[in-house]
This record gives sequence, C-alpha cells and structure tokens, in this order.
Amino acid sequence: MTTAALALVLTSAVMHASWNFLVKRSRDKVLFFWAMAVVGLIGLTIPGVIFAIVDGFTPTMLGLASVSVCLHASYAVTLTASYKYGDLSSVYPISRGMGPALVPLLAVVLLGETVSAVAVVGIVLVVLGIYAIHIDQRFLRDFSHPLKMLAQPGTRLAFLTGLIIAGYTISDKTALNHDLNPVTLSLFDVTGNVLGLLPAVIVATWSELRREWDLDRRRIVGAGILAPAGYLLVLIALTTTRVSYIAPSREVGIVVGTAMGVLLLHEGFGLSRIWGSTLVVAGVVTIAVAP
Repeated sequence: MTTAALALVLTSAVMHASWNFLVKRSRDKVLFFWAMAVVGLIGLTIPGVIFAIVDGFTPTMLGLASVSVCLHASYAVTLTASYKYGDLSSVYPISRGMGPALVPLLAVVLLGETVSAVAVVGIVLVVLGIYAIHIDQRFLRDFSHPLKMLAQPGTRLAFLTGLIIAGYTISDKTALNHDLNPVTLSLFDVTGNVLGLLPAVIVATWSELRREWDLDRRRIVGAGILAPAGYLLVLIALTTTRVSYIAPSREVGIVVGTAMGVLLLHEGFGLSRIWGSTLVVAGVVTIAVAP
C-alpha cells in the first residue's frame, strides 16, 4: 500500500469513529442517522451525477450500485438498532472487526478454500478481543459473564452489522473494478442509508423529526459531512490498491471509537474494552497479512 493510500485510510478511520460517536450520543439514533444521511445525500447529488455523466454509466454499473444500495440500507437499520441497545465501546469494535474475521471462515464453508495457520491466529485474536471487550472487572471470577453479554441484543446486532460491512466492502470494490466513479458510488451508498431508515422515519411524527433537528442540528450536519467524506476517502484508496490491504488498515479506528465510548461517554468495562479492541485490530491485521 502506498503512503498516500495509508494516509487516506487512517484519516477515514478517525472520521468514521467520530460520526459513530455522534450517532451513539444522539437522543433518537434512527432520526439522527437518517437526517445525517440526507445531509450527505444533498452534498453528493450534484457531483455524483456530474461524474456519472462525464465518466459514463452502464447497466452493469447500475446493477452493482443497486447491490450497494441494498447493503447500505441494511447497514443503516442494523447499526442504529445496535446503538439503541448496546454501548459504542462494545458495538463498534465487534461490527468493525467481525467482517474481516468472517470472510475467511465463509470462504472455507461456502467455497471450499483453505485457511493458513497465520489467518487462524488472526481469527482467534479477533474472537479473544471480542471476549475481552465484555469482561467486567466486577465479575472477574465469572468466566461465563462475557458469554452472557454476547447474548444481548446490541451484541447480536453488532455481529450482523459486521457481516453486512464485509458484504458492502466486497460489493463496492467490485463496482470500482468496473470503473464506477467513487463519488457516484458514494451517492448510491448514502442513498441506501436514507432508504433503509425511511420506513421508520415515516412512522415518526414531524414534530419528533423537527425536535431531533433542533436539538442536534450541528452534530447532524457534522456527521452528515464526516460519514460520506470518510467513506469516499476509502473508495479513492480502493482504486489504488487491493481491498485486502484497505479493509484491515481502516479498522485502526476501532481503538479510537472504543476510547471515545469509554472516555467521553463514560461507558463501563474501561480498560478491558480498550485492550480488547486492540486485540481485534491485531487479529484483523494478522488476517490481512496471512499467506
């Protein structure tokens, strides 16, 4: 990976952790996320359309972009639900770390591929990290306590979100390989976020949406800029190198997001979540470098 690509990915990681922090601290996760997605949609519509016209837009591109819309719509639903039930310092490292760990396992089960010993070590590190994230110092003698925590709704939704993240990373890389412009693809991705939460927004009253905007408009706009801008940096980096390099490097943000939850939101478990998230990142990187 080039230095420029690494810089783009690391910057994106911090931006991604920051907007997830803003979503978690919001009063209504669904309305906040939908409003920030609309902000991103407004900002990307004109440049996305212009790039589509200038670069060309084929039926194949439309098909691939439609897949990304569906995956990002699902991602918006599961992510907001996971933050409703779980902590940022728990949901964030699980959802970001599970994708890279699940891909090799799915390849073995579905494609009959083999996994190297180094990759197995990486998967074990991810699993240990997720276990460590749920260690409560008040229950150190109860080794089953993290397993009980893993059964909670927020954790289960975080696992599902991680699976979706793995899916849209591969889908978006495929779209880029077919010469779909990153800005245009970002437009489709954020459109998926808007559409995914639209049914829940329709059910909500106008006064509820207006209240969320009045209470958090600055943070909504900030998150609405950070989310598409951060992912756009990843898409640009994907045009220069392999997805197997980009995806793990981006997960450095796991530690940043976890620290925000522990230090700024005062979530429980403290240091166990920070060093647990570090294990997750180590596992992801190990999987990436495995032969």
